[in-house]
Amino acid sequence: MKPGISVRPLGDDIWSVDPDGASQLVYDKHARLYDRLIGNRLYNRLVWGTSPHSYARFANAALRSGSGTLLDAGCGSLVSTVHKHIESRRRSILCDLSEGMLRAARNRLIASAGGVPGNLVLLQADLNALPFRSESFGSVLCPGMLHIFEDVGAVTKELARVSAPGANIFMSSLVAERWIGRNYLALLHRAGEVAAPRHRQGLLDRLNAPRSGLRTPMRAVSEGSMLFVTAEAARYP
Repeated sequence: MKPGISVRPLGDDIWSVDPDGASQLVYDKHARLYDRLIGNRLYNRLVWGTSPHSYARFANAALRSGSGTLLDAGCGSLVSTVHKHIESRRRSILCDLSEGMLRAARNRLIASAGGVPGNLVLLQADLNALPFRSESFGSVLCPGMLHIFEDVGAVTKELARVSAPGANIFMSSLVAERWIGRNYLALLHRAGEVAAPRHRQGLLDRLNAPRSGLRTPMRAVSEGSMLFVTAEAARYP
């Protein structure tokens, strides 16, 4: 942790660096609905043109990349990734700002593994201001999060800051490439749940910007309305 950061218990197996208590996020209220949708193959295929299997495969690539501790930044409820985390046994910090999502993640780990494995830490923290020292992680996974933020560059720069130089950062984001996905993203944007919808190239332009903290070239693969990006962290100044 950075100097001066205080960590407090938020509940059984969950820790927080949030001094104000529980978060006030829309995702806290919708954690159960989120689980049902994101884990549903039909919903993902019809609305986004992708699948939970693809999310799990991408997470597995992150878990197998590099060495040392992995950061799962925006881990959510682990609906698509719980088994990959359990199977890998890699020391990992599972970070999310939503207390509701972290509680759902804890419950899923208990249901799947009988408890929260000792190599996993559930932590409430903000991706815009991560509490970790620079160059702390051997790889970073940021699944399905970039479409939430207006300032994508600020988020990727922070992810790069906490990554070891040359470590791989695995990011995925919804993009407005398909008609149904584009309209659904616009609806979510009006509800205040996501940033203004971006097309694939618009997002890649932001990720390739000099101050993104990411090295170029990067690997970008589209699957329906989901863009999977892997990039190396630049050396933090």
